[in-house]
Amino acid sequence: NEVTPKPQQQPRGPLMGMMAGEEDPRTRADFEFEALMSRMQGAQSLEDVEHVGREVLIRFPAFNPQQVVDLLQKVGTSMLQAYQNGDFLAELCRLVLPRLREFNSTQFTSLTSTMAQWSRRPDGPKTTRFQDNSKAFFSGASVEMSTRLMTFAPHELNCCLAAFVSVGFSEHKFFASVGRAALARHSSYAPVQLTALLAILSEIRLVHTDLFNASAAFLSTRTGELRPVDMSRVLRSFAKCGIQHQVLCKAVGDEVVRRTSDKAATSTFKAEEMCEIAWALCVMQHFHAGVIRLMFKALEKVPTVACEALLQVFEIHLTLDIEHREAYSRFRPERHVIDALEDHYKDNRKDERRCSERLRNDVASTLKSLVDGSVHVNHRTSPGLLVDVVALRKRSSSDGFIHVDLDSTVTVVRSLDQDEATQAALITEGNVALRRRLLQKQGLRLVTVRESEWRDLDDSKDKRRYLRNLLANLGDVLQ
Repeated sequence: NEVTPKPQQQPRGPLMGMMAGEEDPRTRADFEFEALMSRMQGAQSLEDVEHVGREVLIRFPAFNPQQVVDLLQKVGTSMLQAYQNGDFLAELCRLVLPRLREFNSTQFTSLTSTMAQWSRRPDGPKTTRFQDNSKAFFSGASVEMSTRLMTFAPHELNCCLAAFVSVGFSEHKFFASVGRAALARHSSYAPVQLTALLAILSEIRLVHTDLFNASAAFLSTRTGELRPVDMSRVLRSFAKCGIQHQVLCKAVGDEVVRRTSDKAATSTFKAEEMCEIAWALCVMQHFHAGVIRLMFKALEKVPTVACEALLQVFEIHLTLDIEHREAYSRFRPERHVIDALEDHYKDNRKDERRCSERLRNDVASTLKSLVDGSVHVNHRTSPGLLVDVVALRKRSSSDGFIHVDLDSTVTVVRSLDQDEATQAALITEGNVALRRRLLQKQGLRLVTVRESEWRDLDDSKDKRRYLRNLLANLGDVLQ
């Protein structure tokens, strides 16, 4: 019996489908939207831009969420971006705000990223109206997002947070809710995604203690999945926020040593990454001999090293020389190398001030009225580290009998463990805490003045009383 071959089926595109009588799923509104997008991309003359701009605003309420997302993405690459000096974009911000709940998590993520791009562009709109409407958009977006944080995939959450941060949005209550949501599902994150989330929070000086500790326990078992840049990033986040986790430190240090000794490993560590990892371990008070050895080996192999990395190496040297002198003796560089590092440090760290010059001088003036000695600001101590204000017995002395450091908004991170910013605990930033720790371990007597408390003092009498009470903790320095 002969088998009759079946005719070969031809692939069908939209046109073939219509010719065969199949229904095109697109509606008339879809075709009209596509035509509008085409005209918008092709508009060059002022008349065409004005015509398309008016049509967009008139038809905007009828667009579905995906069309809105597509439209806003294309607007940023068309002539409409500069239409009406940015007021056109401001109007789009206003129109999309009341519709935020219509967007699913993926669309919402694209929307916030697009709005952030508009705000960040150097040639972007600068009108007051756009700035006000953009601010209102992100405020409304944070409220809407808070109601359904658990519906966002980890990468979507990170993208949204990056968009918020890029425009300067740091509303405490919103990020506190983000911290709680991330804590509830941190184990579902890929290690790289979790590392990125912690980095975003630390960059805006926010820390959710339970989230960081839970993440540390999780990442300690998954360090093999982290890239070198992720390892330095996660340790930097913990160090900056003053969170110590010895298990994480050991796990990362061991993984660095394992990969470096594995000739088949595909990922290698740059000298700068080794310096940052070693420095972060010092901030977190963890000594890992293998990492220190590998850091110095990596430095020997490269002709040049970034300036910041060399600054970190000097602080690493100070920390290990003060806190782990015996164990460090095996790795300690020769004297001429240390001298070169110290000279480089002094040349590139000439002022540690993180408050106004006026505030620092005011504290110095008050201290001068209380002590018999020479008072200076931005003083370099014998270890090479700077301190805000010092009182010296002799003008030529390296170390004083009183050292004062000033705390401001840029020397602390805020805890997200409380919903309200006014109740949030303040944690000293890691690199500031390291400097103060080393100064005190060198026997220098140090007190800290908080800028917020100092500004609340009414007159010089109150300031002297405040400073006198702090100095009383140092013993007989005022006698």
